[in-house]
Amino acid sequence: MPFQFRKEAIEEELNSNFPSQGQGNPPLYYSLSEVVVPTYSINSVAEGSGLPVNLQTALDFSVSEAVANNNIVTLANTPGFYLVNASFSFDGSATATGRIQITDGTPTTKVIYRVTGYSGTDISTTPNTFVVFLRALDVLQMESDAASCISAGFARQIADVNGNLVNPLGFSFA
Repeated sequence: MPFQFRKEAIEEELNSNFPSQGQGNPPLYYSLSEVVVPTYSINSVAEGSGLPVNLQTALDFSVSEAVANNNIVTLANTPGFYLVNASFSFDGSATATGRIQITDGTPTTKVIYRVTGYSGTDISTTPNTFVVFLRALDVLQMESDAASCISAGFARQIADVNGNLVNPLGFSFA
């Protein structure tokens, strides 16, 4: 026979999220066993007080936009998770490369996305969207290594360094 226990905080959470379960009449008890099988989730999205992911990653007024043309520009430098969108255009006058990269203040740079356009070929890429994580001292950069390449993109922080979601600027639950 499983051990019976009561935990008021869990009971209150269950009763507020599942009022049809009787509000403790008969009292809610939970069983302990050697195997834990989750049957439901008590989290902010499940209970309706958190944004679904597709809304939480919405673009807003806090988006940082950058365009690089024969230079390197910073997209973000605060630790956390970022939604990044980038596209590249090449006029074909010379071979050139556009990059999205992370640097940590040392000579080490990690290229996370690269596109090369070759002389004699005009191309434009479709926007590519991905998520990056920046540690303390990391800098997210966009680069164009020649005037024949235009690198354009944006970044929006979607979670802090600890994984706490960052809602769109100005959003609040009614």
